[in-house]
Amino acid sequence: MEGSQQPPVGGDTSNATPGIVGCSCLFFIALIVYGVRMYTRIRPTFKLAAPDYFVSAALLCELAVLINLFTAISLGFGHYEYYLSPSTMVKILKHLFALGFAGFWAASLARVSIGSMLLRFEISNTWRVVLRTLIFTQLCLPIVLAVFALLQCRPIRAMWEHVPDAVCWSPRKTQSYGYVYSAIGMLSDLVFAAMPLYFIWSLHRPIMERILISILMTLGTLAAMAEAWIIYYTHVWNPRKNTIRDWMPLFWWYRVEEIGLITAACTPFLKPLVECILGRFGASRFRFMTMQLNTIYSVEGDAPEGFTKMGSSKQSTNGDQNLIKQNPGQPTDRASSDRFDRASDEMKLQREQDCVEV
Repeated sequence: MEGSQQPPVGGDTSNATPGIVGCSCLFFIALIVYGVRMYTRIRPTFKLAAPDYFVSAALLCELAVLINLFTAISLGFGHYEYYLSPSTMVKILKHLFALGFAGFWAASLARVSIGSMLLRFEISNTWRVVLRTLIFTQLCLPIVLAVFALLQCRPIRAMWEHVPDAVCWSPRKTQSYGYVYSAIGMLSDLVFAAMPLYFIWSLHRPIMERILISILMTLGTLAAMAEAWIIYYTHVWNPRKNTIRDWMPLFWWYRVEEIGLITAACTPFLKPLVECILGRFGASRFRFMTMQLNTIYSVEGDAPEGFTKMGSSKQSTNGDQNLIKQNPGQPTDRASSDRFDRASDEMKLQREQDCVEV
């Protein structure tokens, strides 16, 4: 790459400062939220599962990304090439090339953590198929992208230095793969954000609690917004242009996406902390809503005196058996329906318990 012969207007300035401040703050918030998640998963009992390990791996990958990016910035990334020597340019491009591999895994592993966490809920088989498909796609995507990155130029060192007779992909072909990657990521983020709303509002929980859980579990939409900006900057980005200063916004929006996904994977575990804070301001604690179980007496209106409709399932079962014995010729459809209703109620309670644990 050859720098411009005339000094640029404005002198030797950098456009990296706003991104450094913004992404550093986001990463600090992500570290705090991640720490809260790990604390709640370890104390008082150790209950780490696959989603926790996935998000931990994503955080390590993001740390590697930021180290490479900040190193490139310290070398001069964000400045005009007019002020950068060829040897410095090679070092910068090497760091930018390396951070891409870790960045792919940071975003994908964070999405896998969110998807595997959602699989713990009592959901339909259709939703399970959708989640498993998206998780499998996110595990394969970084591998495919790594292969594409290694095939962009032959020889590969042409990615960071001038090589005579090197063969590289056209900018349009490179952009097309960027569009596909961003579209898949945006689709996954929207599904992971919309799916919790589908069953959270069917739970027998206070409205304020359902609103809180919905907000905490749909922060992945912020990553989808970042994807929209990534698509825009991918459209105007030309990897063969002489100046790398114009690349800076695209790199920062990728970081916003990755850090946002890591934060979104951990925010549901802030629920006990937020509940405690709200309690200090006078809000009532979130509790299971009392729900009335259906019994055969609720429709006949001839329940024996002293019989409680909210009694245990054992009492209801004994009542069903006594009724059947007293009326051997009567169909048992109503008793069967009663047992089915109780099973359905128990399933809803199990779903609510899963939500509380998360």
